Amino acid sequence: MKRVDQQRKRKKKKVKSHFVYKGESVVIDFYAYGKSLSHRRSEDYNPLAVVVTVEWFQFFDVILINRSKISIGDHLLLSSTNKSILRLNKLHYNQLSSSALEILPVIVKEIVTTFESRYVAFFNRAQPLTTQMHQIQLLPGIGQKRLWSILKARKNDLFSSFSDFTKRTGISDPISIFTNRILLELEGVSKYYLFTKKSLQHD
Repeated sequence: MKRVDQQRKRKKKKVKSHFVYKGESVVIDFYAYGKSLSHRRSEDYNPLAVVVTVEWFQFFDVILINRSKISIGDHLLLSSTNKSILRLNKLHYNQLSSSALEILPVIVKEIVTTFESRYVAFFNRAQPLTTQMHQIQLLPGIGQKRLWSILKARKNDLFSSFSDFTKRTGISDPISIFTNRILLELEGVSKYYLFTKKSLQHD
């Protein structure tokens, strides 16, 4: 009986070691009976959610307990204290399903909208990369003219919101600007990475 208890404790410790990331995520794909595998362990039949984290946009396969009820778009806390999670495994962008890739732009836009202050702060703190290139110019649609408009407005006062940014610069839809930039980074077609980590998406 003691051996069984010891084995259970070891298994619990092993599961906790899989939580290489702790934080909020959003579900972008869901498999009620797990992914189709030729050789399955018992836990491979459990519900499985594919998630993207709200910070750095990392991807994970999350194996859930049998009673878990998850839908695409739900927010899921990745933590060893979350009793609905059995196991957490790192996933890369090029491993996402076609359905996950299809919903990803919608989810990224939702994250940018929800965490508005984080992206407004980027406009306030962004700095030159070189003598000829500024971080802000890495955003889609921001050329030299718009850059100077942003820097001039920022010099007078820091931006407080997306609406404040648009009102003072005349640049509409900053949410889509950030969304498109993040998607470019996730696709691995950018030299610079502002909001994601290339090594985490394409290893």
